[in-house]
Amino acid sequence: MRVFRLFLLSALLTTTGAATASVPECPQVEAPPAPVCVSTPYGLAYADTEEEANGAAGALREAAQRYALYFGRVPAGALILSTTLDPLVARDFAKSHGLEYAQVWLPASAKRAMTERAMRQAGLDRGRISRALAGAAEQEAVTLRHEVGHAMYGAMYWPDAEGSLQVRYGTPAPDWLDEAAAILMEPPEAQARHLASFIDAAKQRPRTIPTLTDFLQAEHPVRSAALGRALARGPKSDSGVQMTVTTGAGFPGLDSFYGQSLLLALFLTETSGDPRILVPISSAIAGGATFNQWLASNGERHGLPNDLTALQSLWDTWLKNQVVQRGRGKR
Repeated sequence: MRVFRLFLLSALLTTTGAATASVPECPQVEAPPAPVCVSTPYGLAYADTEEEANGAAGALREAAQRYALYFGRVPAGALILSTTLDPLVARDFAKSHGLEYAQVWLPASAKRAMTERAMRQAGLDRGRISRALAGAAEQEAVTLRHEVGHAMYGAMYWPDAEGSLQVRYGTPAPDWLDEAAAILMEPPEAQARHLASFIDAAKQRPRTIPTLTDFLQAEHPVRSAALGRALARGPKSDSGVQMTVTTGAGFPGLDSFYGQSLLLALFLTETSGDPRILVPISSAIAGGATFNQWLASNGERHGLPNDLTALQSLWDTWLKNQVVQRGRGKR
């Protein structure tokens, strides 16, 4: 099967370093975020066991290497696997030890248990639950890299932002940009699944795919009322991570939003010829500009049009080629 040309610049991954000022050390404190700490050049990984801490450290390394490719400087932070640690306490701990962010996530065993509980609440049978949980370990590594991507991106461009899902999805960035920054941290296989979902939606329900004008200001589908109600019913850890079971058919746009976010980032990267095109875009938006304003002032110097109408035309052609390539790959 043909894999999408993701413009991941794989060769650069072996030569591009994730530059940090120094390697942070695990602080000797009376009450650490979790019992085991592993230090990496990109931050600290905490967990209840050495195995889980090493897994978190691996996710930090992988995400940091990809982040350096697309954004240059890598913020150093703490990835903490815990079911009980308050994210605000984690944030204060990180700041007090010179780290730029703290990302609290679930240990694999706890996430598996919560996922199974959510699926049972949704009425799924044992067979479907077993099949879904079979790939849980592999998916967990992808999820950790994704969540670290969100945290790094927020730390770089909106270090003082606070809020909740009720206020906004993630950072003050447009939701597509916030999501793209996280998906770019995932391995190619995971990205390909997002792209396949979007391409399938584009082929089967083309009228449901928003134009660039609409998508650039669209809210993440997780903010929809229907999905919000589903989330409210799912199990939630004391550390604030909540689980639910969803399907693309049940929540319009959920199956295509991730893929379209990634594709838009890759389209801008490929069209501009700059693997770090999201840096000037993010800097401008963090400074108060809209994407449209950035495009009008800076698009041409980056090899892009200076208005959305022209960009839409390029996008339509580029996207059509992706759909054609996908169709050929399935033969």
